[in-house]
Amino acid sequence: TLSPQHVRKLAEMLDEYGMAADLHDPKYADAQTVQDNALHIIEEVVAAFIASVSAEEAYHAAQARGFTWGAVRPAEALLDDPHLADRGFWKTVAHPELGRSVVYPGEAAIFSDSPWAISRRAPLLGEHNVEILCGELGLAREALGVLAENRVI
Repeated sequence: TLSPQHVRKLAEMLDEYGMAADLHDPKYADAQTVQDNALHIIEEVVAAFIASVSAEEAYHAAQARGFTWGAVRPAEALLDDPHLADRGFWKTVAHPELGRSVVYPGEAAIFSDSPWAISRRAPLLGEHNVEILCGELGLAREALGVLAENRVI
């Protein structure tokens, strides 16, 4: 939810780019007015700013002011992202079937008391068919063979 404080901080940020539009209008000191104009603020003022600068510039300008914005990047750019590297996001996992290691994304959020970690590679296609189809779902092994013969699995 946008608040008058958000609009004030946004106006200060956009002033640096000459793009604050009407955000300094005293009407935005009122929370209801901010809510009534949220679409204008986001779809017009913020959208114009984002369209005029790089994703990185918008991201860093907003982060510097406490906004929780993120940059949308192509997948290949994520591997070179210094922030993700600094927090140890990328994990190298051995993949014996390929004869090499593979880089996997790690934890989406880091919590000090969380034991979550990548411990092995992702399953191969069909690797758990017997365990799931027969063990969990009760399919007979013979039926599993028929599915395999008919290239269903």
